[in-house]
Amino acid sequence: MKGDVFPIGHYGGVRTTEDEGPVHVVRVGWHQHRLSEDAFGVWVLSHGVAETGKGHWTVDDVAGQAEEAGLTDARAQLEDLVAKGVVAGVPDNPVHATQFVRSHRMDVLFVGLGNTPDRPDGHAVGIPGMGTAAILDPDCYELWQWGSVAPTLWHSCEVRATVTAELGQTLEPVDVLGEILGDLRYLITHGCVYLDVAATS
Repeated sequence: MKGDVFPIGHYGGVRTTEDEGPVHVVRVGWHQHRLSEDAFGVWVLSHGVAETGKGHWTVDDVAGQAEEAGLTDARAQLEDLVAKGVVAGVPDNPVHATQFVRSHRMDVLFVGLGNTPDRPDGHAVGIPGMGTAAILDPDCYELWQWGSVAPTLWHSCEVRATVTAELGQTLEPVDVLGEILGDLRYLITHGCVYLDVAATS
């Protein structure tokens, strides 16, 4: 698997069953996936780290972090998570990347906390009374604020292409695809959003 790695699903906590013992539940669409401790660790690592910013986060990055954390068989775990639909591999190719954004949507976590006089271009999100989770730049904030309204990430690409095109210029959604994926990486890494499969008609 090549390209960027993105986690899919909303974490539902730990559950204990007589057959499996403690398992971590991740909901994707209407389906709940039960992950072992190691698989869950790899899923968490697929979110990226803060130092990544809006940059790429690959299988090699996840495997390196997993090795440092003492998790075994991270690459095999990733392949299994991709097969289950709990992680997505997005090749650095506009055709495959377009397929990914057409079939997935995002939803927000946290609430907006506003900005400050010393940083009017930074938008804080977090939990009131518990502090700020992240300071978002205008592009990230726009995606965080409106992305969950869009039925797919592709629709967010269409909107950005329209609003950022200069007078007399035409931008196609694929032209801003890299920007959207970069902003998405930042939001996911900082826990501001999660990805889910798009609804099918």
